[in-house]
Amino acid sequence: MKNIGYIRNSRLTQENSVETQKTLITDFCKIHEIKLDEFIVDEGISGSGEKTDKRDGYNSVMKMIEDGEVENLIIVSISRWSRNLGLLYNSVKLMDKMGTSFHSIKERIDNSVYGRFTLSLLGSLYEMELELCRERVKDTLRVKRENNKVYSPTPYGFDRVGDDLVENKKEKRLLRKMLRLKENGNSYGDVSKYLIKNRHKTKSNGKWTRENVYSVMKTFIKNEKITPILV
Repeated sequence: MKNIGYIRNSRLTQENSVETQKTLITDFCKIHEIKLDEFIVDEGISGSGEKTDKRDGYNSVMKMIEDGEVENLIIVSISRWSRNLGLLYNSVKLMDKMGTSFHSIKERIDNSVYGRFTLSLLGSLYEMELELCRERVKDTLRVKRENNKVYSPTPYGFDRVGDDLVENKKEKRLLRKMLRLKENGNSYGDVSKYLIKNRHKTKSNGKWTRENVYSVMKTFIKNEKITPILV
């Protein structure tokens, strides 16, 4: 297994140049008695998530880690490896799974208690970031829904005009007919047969089935706050 020193800088004139990072990593390995096998360098490339596919060095290291070929990965600081918390967290999880020790010199991240705690903290921050993102999406959808804005594929009973949802009266009448059929004891399959027989089409101009009858009725009941009869 190899001991790899990974180096990245965004600009050729950047502080913490390639040579500076090489020196810091070399000194670290001497102190910790790690025999460094090679340096892998990404020079003049951003560490942001959207640039990852352009970082040949980074992707080469990740491939070696996936193949179980790396014993120690040494970097000068976390920002040299990734500025994206999600990528950082997931890559370190992979290293842990494959038996690769991750060392970040400036943050003192290693296999010590302190290092493991720092990684655990990063993981918690990432999970919090994901949860906050989910909450923001939910809030955005709720506001759009409450203001009759488009927030998903256009539901049956509405038409899309720009970003607004405008009631389609013909479809709404048909939805109420579907509800009456269901209340009178018809199954969803029976309702779909009625729609097909009377040449009614779905929103995408397709054929009605038991499943999409159930789906549009459920959505209609939820949006119109009708007492559920979906049994």
